Amino acid sequence: MREIELNGSRTYVLPVIKGLVSEGEKVRAAIVELRPEAVGISISKEELQGLRSYQDEEIELSDQEEAYKVGLLEFGEVQMPPPCYREALKVCDELGVPLIPLDMNEDLFSERYCELIGGLELMKESFFSHRVARKRFDLESAEAFVLDYDRKVNGGRGLSALNLEREAHMASTAAEMALGRRTLLLLLELERSDGVLRRMEADARD
Repeated sequence: MREIELNGSRTYVLPVIKGLVSEGEKVRAAIVELRPEAVGISISKEELQGLRSYQDEEIELSDQEEAYKVGLLEFGEVQMPPPCYREALKVCDELGVPLIPLDMNEDLFSERYCELIGGLELMKESFFSHRVARKRFDLESAEAFVLDYDRKVNGGRGLSALNLEREAHMASTAAEMALGRRTLLLLLELERSDGVLRRMEADARD
């Protein structure tokens, strides 16, 4: 866990691996120990609403999501929606801590996706999606797998640009959260955590 000062707030950043059941306990322990004034999570407001309404129904996974799940199973039990986010919602409700989505809302994400992802990249993405199960990924550790998966699945120019914008958006939302709060905890998907941290640190220096 990293600690930075953000707009006068002591801000803790905890990277999380989406899907691993063991990440839920890590999140619970961090929230209970830190007792932050607010918790930010790297999902959209619509995804947070979906978590709140989730009733243990079965979730159909895409080819890419299924390949991610299969790889992650090498390191422990896997569940969807991600236990790191489900447990954050549960603990924050128990303790009365505000839980704030950091990522782009669906309308903004869709708009930027259409603007940044060209037709050729869409064709390549579709081609890759149907063959992702045959890909080999780094299985040295759960962290290595997640980062390697992200590089191979989201490595196109448009997708890379979109993820940079997501990181900037999350950093900006975190900075707004920090105003008037003494302590924050940010739960950031591992793939985007370094980028968000770099952006927050750069903004803090400006």
